[in-house]
Amino acid sequence: MKRVMSILLAAALAAGLTACGSSTSDGTATTAAPAGSTEAQTTGGSGEKVTLTFSTSVYVEEPHRAAIDKLISRYTELNPNVTVEIFGAGWADYWNNLTTEVLAGNEADIIQVYPENIASYNSLLADGVCVDLAPFINSSGITTDQLSGQEFCTIDGKTLALANYAWGTTGIFYRKSMLEEKGINPESIKTQENFLEACRAFAEDGKYGMGVVVSSHSFVVSEWCRMLARPVSDGLYFPDGEVGPYTAERVNVNSPENVWAAEWWQRYLMDEKGGKPVPDKKDSRELFWNKEVPFNYDGPWFVGMTRERDAALMDDIGLIPSFDVVYEGKTYKPNPTNYPLVTMLSKNCKNPDEAWKFMEWMASDEAQALVADCGMIPSNKAYASTPEYIAGHELEQKFLTFAEENYTDLVSDPAIPQQQELSQVMIDATQAMFSEQRADAKTMLDDAAKQIQEIMNK
Repeated sequence: MKRVMSILLAAALAAGLTACGSSTSDGTATTAAPAGSTEAQTTGGSGEKVTLTFSTSVYVEEPHRAAIDKLISRYTELNPNVTVEIFGAGWADYWNNLTTEVLAGNEADIIQVYPENIASYNSLLADGVCVDLAPFINSSGITTDQLSGQEFCTIDGKTLALANYAWGTTGIFYRKSMLEEKGINPESIKTQENFLEACRAFAEDGKYGMGVVVSSHSFVVSEWCRMLARPVSDGLYFPDGEVGPYTAERVNVNSPENVWAAEWWQRYLMDEKGGKPVPDKKDSRELFWNKEVPFNYDGPWFVGMTRERDAALMDDIGLIPSFDVVYEGKTYKPNPTNYPLVTMLSKNCKNPDEAWKFMEWMASDEAQALVADCGMIPSNKAYASTPEYIAGHELEQKFLTFAEENYTDLVSDPAIPQQQELSQVMIDATQAMFSEQRADAKTMLDDAAKQIQEIMNK
């Protein structure tokens, strides 16, 4: 635990010992105030003025900004005594800034993260950072099995977050016209070899099948892992769907299945020229929008991004599920990651009851109808299944169908305090394997396994 905290502290110090910039719900830039300052203090009590702060990594993205602004506008309309201020930063800065804020004691009242981040940030302080929400949930009547991703929010017997926003998984978008020109039926893409064959048709013209992130971005791990590694190994870091016990003896990184998946990905990128290496996911999306590649591996949020860029593009875009993976004669269903955004309640919050009311309301049908505008799938399963939602989000709804009919259990990175360290080990390994240097897959994964075992033994 000391090792994890020291590394996070180092990252925080590197980012600078100041709180991140924030925005009010109208997008006006402000500065995050320390929890003890007048600005951050709230009076509480029925009808009294209350200011809540809400920290999120996605507010810089237009679809999320629009959805969150609508949430705040509607909630403050219903509760005129409440003001909600946003702490936001881009993806690259958000996580270090959050570490800095927690260690300084001026984190937001409500903190939005992904499930794999919960344990890392809660463990920054010896007594924990987040409130156990079980008493709030039990008295609220919320049925947590109706919230997608809620099962990932319990750590060491404590419910440290609420899945009250939205979720997504991944599928393969395609340009209809490009596939038609090559005589490719998208419904024929059932396995990784079918996908490779489709990409080959474009490599013949000096193009690529899709953009693939190969850089220091975490996508260098997650794209390969979701499409190939986890389906055959059932766990990049640990077996059995990334479940515990999380011990050095159970490290799964260098399993024969993961080595095979890495070697296949190398062949796809370097020998077959199926994927074009790019530094960031935005670059692979641009390639797709500009008709330079026929495929883009992405989630439901990409639908909203595309509409925002050019609604006319939607007429030329289709969607199929991630392919099955055939390994040693056996077929494995995809088990791509479940990406729910969940919210934690800080122990430093001066008005936890008011903060919980906002968190609880976010899970309601009314709020989830507004959340749907973010491009992800609302966490409230009941609402996401209504004719109202389906009618306005036909393409996004396909992801729910994929999860139910085409995929096996969705898998997320293990929600343990060491996860950020494990992730960095894998970023370094995959960069070496999938960049031009093409480091030997087995050697790199054996070395990564040793590093992870050392981390787990600390």
